[in-house]
Amino acid sequence: GIFIPVIVLFCSIAYVYAAQDTDTQTSNVTLNVPESARLSITAANASKTLNQGGDTEAAFDAGYVDFATATPTLTVSANKKWKLYARSSNFAGPYAKSVADLMIKDAGASHVTNGFNDFKSLSLDDQEVASHTGPIKKENHLIQYRIILDWEKDVAGTYTATVTYTLTTQA
Repeated sequence: GIFIPVIVLFCSIAYVYAAQDTDTQTSNVTLNVPESARLSITAANASKTLNQGGDTEAAFDAGYVDFATATPTLTVSANKKWKLYARSSNFAGPYAKSVADLMIKDAGASHVTNGFNDFKSLSLDDQEVASHTGPIKKENHLIQYRIILDWEKDVAGTYTATVTYTLTTQA
């Protein structure tokens, strides 16, 4: 036989790996949050009718009539130091009833100030009712109204006053 030498040529195949190319960039995310405060009111309008006879006589003898607690309820949220103020208009009615005859009490929060955790007369000017040195979320202020009565002054009729509540953030 004929022997044919087979020459096997081994070729080495080399893979060349390129160095990895990496670029890095950054992005800044900035959010500017302004001072913010929210005051909401539920059961805003308080009304009471005294019944002729017992209720009316008892209220006049006591010197006042109380309205239901939490009528209204104020809910305070603020992202920094805040103050809650209240003021009243004069009464409209058959007698020029003093604005000081309208009193409020804040029975629902730990940040009540200036004695408003008990009944205190309102005035035509803002009075600080509550405040806090930091932010707060959904703090309820359960307001109760009281109107001072006087047998000799408060003639029969309907008396109406408007109370304005203001929430402000503080420096």
